[in-house]
Formats: sequence, structure tokens, C-alpha cells
Amino acid sequence: MRLARRQALAGLGALALGPKALAREVPVPDLALYQAIRDEGLGRGQAMTFATSLADEVGARLMGSPNMRRAYDWALARMRALGLNDPRLEPIGPFGLSWRQTLAWARMTAPDVVQFAAVASPWSVATRGAVAGQAVAVRLDSDEDLERAKGRLAGRIVLLGPPRSVAAEAPAVVRYSDEQVVKGEAAQAVRAYYRTVAERRARQGREGLFKARRNAFLAAQGVRAVLIDGGGAEPGAMVVDGSELGGRPWLAAERPSFPALYVDGASYARCWRLVQAGAAPRLELEIATEEGDPAEPGYNVVAELPGQDPALKAQVVLAGAHLDSWAAGAGAADNGAGVAATLEAIRILRAVGAKPRRTIRVVLYGGEEQGLYGSEAYAKQRLGWIPRSTAPEQMALAVEGRRTKVEPLRKGAEYEDFSVAFNLDGGSGRIRGVFTGGDPALAELYRAWIAPLKDLGVLAVYDGPHWPADQSTFTEIGLPGISFLQDPLDYDSRAHHTSLDTLERLSPADLAQAATVLAIFLINSANSDARAPRPAPT
Repeated sequence: MRLARRQALAGLGALALGPKALAREVPVPDLALYQAIRDEGLGRGQAMTFATSLADEVGARLMGSPNMRRAYDWALARMRALGLNDPRLEPIGPFGLSWRQTLAWARMTAPDVVQFAAVASPWSVATRGAVAGQAVAVRLDSDEDLERAKGRLAGRIVLLGPPRSVAAEAPAVVRYSDEQVVKGEAAQAVRAYYRTVAERRARQGREGLFKARRNAFLAAQGVRAVLIDGGGAEPGAMVVDGSELGGRPWLAAERPSFPALYVDGASYARCWRLVQAGAAPRLELEIATEEGDPAEPGYNVVAELPGQDPALKAQVVLAGAHLDSWAAGAGAADNGAGVAATLEAIRILRAVGAKPRRTIRVVLYGGEEQGLYGSEAYAKQRLGWIPRSTAPEQMALAVEGRRTKVEPLRKGAEYEDFSVAFNLDGGSGRIRGVFTGGDPALAELYRAWIAPLKDLGVLAVYDGPHWPADQSTFTEIGLPGISFLQDPLDYDSRAHHTSLDTLERLSPADLAQAATVLAIFLINSANSDARAPRPAPT
């Protein structure tokens, strides 16, 4: 997704903003409340306090890890401090292996002695001490490649595929111009990407099945370890998300039985070239891990700002962000920023004395990075669900990528009382626009809401979908799921799933703006006379 998004953003083009405004009266925003929220969020904001605490004190939050358990406690404590009602953990089911890396290193010992930057592939098995061996470089992209590699890999440290082709991308930090936002050019890549999702996922299903066969082949061949090129778009960034091995390695029955280690791109490329030149580099490496429950439970962290209107308080406006991250870096931009902005939006509303008519529910999801486990569980338990395909190719995909069966929606108890779900998951860049997921009536309403926010850079409403993320869980079952166009900053070039996803990736001023805008959308949604418009059935 990361590479596809960067390529799409590089070719921005014109984009229609959707249907013209519908001919109906739209309520005028409460400008006094807008000003109070702006004064609090922009003048006395604490979003970076939340973000710093989460990124520095808790750190990376791989699902199932001890750090994720600490993150649950962290989130509960913040919700209590904000005065929210009934902060709690809501189970999303047994997730998978409790795991964390405690040590990972790799080096070349011949023909030169060089220390590599290294991170264990998430949920990798340990080496039980240092292991050494000769490097072998192989392309294993097809079953024919596997057949040709038979008998060549036993006892070797395998370089899995050629080095990434990393072209310099400029600029590394991206801000959209007002013209790009207003004309829709900044959203062009989003819609282009969304249109290709079905085709891409079908390919990923086939690739996932092949990667499972490849993992079994490597294990049967007796490889000593596998090295993966962690090179990213930005020099020094290691991309570490386990996608090269595919499957669901957090399930003990599906994880590869060989140790797997990401190393920095320059070191990996050097080893590959040495093998190609016949220099036969020798490598040493070690992975030590701490493992626990093979069926570690997963949770969403949930609390409420109760509604005050007896007739409307049963209706829910949801403020969501995912709490989990990958194991490298500190999970600051992805998605500590979204968590911080969501909590800050609630703090702002509390500080200005806002009294929501509907209930505002905060949900910090678990398991987003492995396929929207948290939001899917939330919807299934409360709102409704459509059974998903269990075909082999579909099971090789993340949860949100699997096709829904041709069956009616099974509505849950809270479906009719649900209003709207907001999702913030695009780094710390300021909000520039809003995606309404294909709902013209909602787009019309939101254009009135953003009119007083032009000086903050919020300029456009797009009657269409954003990237598939937690908001997609809601739109899939016919409910409004809202996400935001944000300035990318260096989210794509440096932060997304990399070792550089640290607090340095966050922009305090942008994060304060995002929290302020989110607070306005939350209270407007909570206080509107009518529940949020829903997309027309398709």
C-alpha cells in the first residue's frame, strides 16, 4: 500500500469533487462554539503531550506484545483522566502469539567485518544463540524458482530476493497546495488507489498462497536463517512489517519455522552484490525473543462522553483510531498521532464545556495493522456484519481484504442508533479535506461545517472513499465512515511501517489543528437535529 500510494501521489491529476450541492437547507454552524474550540485546541493544546507519552513511554505496540498490554493500560488511564464514562477493554477475540524481540543483530565476517542494522521480522522464531553461515542469494518468485533452488540452501543464510530499487523521491516532506486540495488533485491518488483495490487484493491472495508454499520450502530445505531487505524510500529507514513472508505469522501454526531478520538496505544490497560476484560473504546473526500465550487476547479500548439529550443520547458518534503499531520505531505517526488527536479532541470538548446531545464514544482499536481486527469486531458485536469468504485465496488476505459473501447484512442491536464513525489514521499532518465515503447528503452537510475553517486549511469535501482503513468497516455495512485528507508530511517517505516512525515524524502545530478540526466534527455530529445521513443502498 505504501509504494502504491507514493506512486499515485507522484502523478496527481484533476478530480471532480462529486455532485453539486443538493438543494436543501443546511443548518448554520455554531460559530461561538467553533471559536471556543479553536482557542482551546490551538492555544492550549495538549495533543503532543499525549503523543509523546505514548511514543516515548510505551513505544512500539505490536499486537499481542507486552507493549500492547502496556498501551491498553496507558489508554485506560488517559480516558479516566479525561473524565470519560466507563473506560474499559472490550475483547476482539484471541489474537495470536504473544511475542517481542529482546535482541537482534547481524554482521558480515568475511570478506569484510561490518555490523548491520537489524530488526527481527515480527513473530520470528528465535535462533537460540548466534548462528553463522554462508550467504546465498536467490529469487524465489514462482514454483519453478523453488524447484531450481532445491538442494542449494541447506545450512545457508538466505538473501530473499534482490535488493529493492530505491529511487530518490523529492521532496521527502509533502504539503498539499490549496489548489491541489480545492481542485481535488490531492485526492486523485486516493480514488485511483481505491478503484484498483479489488484487482490488487485478488493478486495478493494468490501471492499469499505462494508465500506459504515458499515458507514451507525454505524450512524443508534446512535454511539457517532468512534475511530480508528492509530498505525504504528514505535512506536509513527500515521497512519492517513482515509482508515479504506473507501469511499470518502471529498464529503459531502459520508462522515460518526459520529465523527471519530485516537488515538495512545498504548492507543487504552489498551482500547481494558480493554473492553475485562470487565473493561468498559469511554472515552471523542472532534473534532472541520473549514468547507467551499462543492465543493472546486482543482488545479495543472504549469509553464515552455521554449524551445529554434524553431523546438522542442512545445514538452514537464514534471517534476512532488504532492503538497498535508495527514493531520497529515507536508507532508515532502510525498511529500514535491519530490516538493523540482523538484524545485531545475529547479533552478540548471537555475543556470548553461542550454538552453533546448524542453520546460520543471513543474507540481505540487493536489489530488494525493485521487487517482491521478491532473495528471489525466492534461492528460485528454491535452494529452488524456480512459473512466473509473462506476460500483459500481469500484466507491468505488480511481480514478487511476478504470478499463478503452474497448474503444480507445481519444487523446488530445498535445499528439503527448509530450515527457516524470518524477515523484518524494518516500521520500528524493537518486536515485539508474530508472523505464522506460516497454519501452526497453528508458531503453537502460537511461543506457547511468546513466553511468557517478555511483559514485553518480545511478546504474540501470529497463525496467518495478514502484509503481502506477502519472507517471502511462501517461503510461496508451501510453506515457513515468518515476519514480525512491530511498533509502527508514524511508519512510515506520515512514513517509508514518503518524504524523511523518516531516522535520526530510529528508536527505539533499540525497535530493541534487536526485535533481541533476533529473536535468540531464530533460536537457538530453529536448536536445535529438529525442523525448523520446514510449512503443510499447499493
